[in-house]
Amino acid sequence: MKEKDYSRNKIIDQRSKKFIFVPFCLICQAFQAQGIVKYGFKAVIKPIVKEILRYDINIIQMPCPESQFGGYERGLQRKPKSIDQYDKPAFRKICKYLAKKVIKMIKGILANGYEIIAILGMEFSPSCSVNFQYSQKGIVPRSGLFIDSLKKQLKKEKIKIPFIGINKRNIKKSLVELRKILEK
Repeated sequence: MKEKDYSRNKIIDQRSKKFIFVPFCLICQAFQAQGIVKYGFKAVIKPIVKEILRYDINIIQMPCPESQFGGYERGLQRKPKSIDQYDKPAFRKICKYLAKKVIKMIKGILANGYEIIAILGMEFSPSCSVNFQYSQKGIVPRSGLFIDSLKKQLKKEKIKIPFIGINKRNIKKSLVELRKILEK
């Protein structure tokens, strides 16, 4: 049997070398706490995903600490909680563990010469908010516990990646912020 000579028929690798990390619930709304899936996005937050796909960027779904806390059976049936209710040592521990796993992936991607465009968060999430949070004091400027852990790990590793908070209630503003990063 003859070996094929691939040198004449070179196939150019066309994969995108750009990545974006997204919160689990951005492409799986079923993982949100019971009763909070509103604003017309039943499964996927389509405007954000469509925008990312328009730029041919690889999407990596980060884990959801809230759904894993206490096991998926309990996590998928959870009621909404504020960050104050989650801000306990056991929950911080799972956030730190999951953040380390994401950081390991980020380091591998960067080591292979790829680019990470951004890390998206979900505003008002006790885990994944970037800028705004529900608290017993009302709406406060604060990152979620998982995003906070990611930021600390990235700083420790001296890796700079922009964070963008997606606000389902103001999706147009979120799209403007996202486009600014994607168009660079």
